[in-house]
Amino acid sequence: MKKAALLAVPLALSSGFALAPAASAAPDDTPALRCGQVVDLAHLPPGYEQFYDAVQKLAKERGLPGVPKAAGITCHGEKTLSGGPTHQYTGSGPVILRGEGISPLQEHCAQSIAVDVLHANGFPAEVVIGSDCTSEGDPIAF
Repeated sequence: MKKAALLAVPLALSSGFALAPAASAAPDDTPALRCGQVVDLAHLPPGYEQFYDAVQKLAKERGLPGVPKAAGITCHGEKTLSGGPTHQYTGSGPVILRGEGISPLQEHCAQSIAVDVLHANGFPAEVVIGSDCTSEGDPIAF
């Protein structure tokens, strides 16, 4: 009986940690964007080679420092932390990119630029390209 009780405590503690909100390394005043799609440029899905080349070219032309690591497509502002304010994204600088819906990860990028482009369907869209990015848990998702 004592063994069962001793095993139950670590299991209860570990399940509690799994449900705890993720901590973000991003400062609380970093603008956060929820995007229709976030592409990890270091791990491209099949068929994204032309997109990768276009992002690299745009980043170079617009003077983004560093190597582009993430790109967010059709993004809108969101709270950085649950219960906190929404910080305005100015089109450059630090940013948090999150995928649409409940996404367990976010990209915290130290540098970014926003570029207006034509989406594949012919409609205008904004792409936010980030460099010096770190993948981390999304504290809003939990």
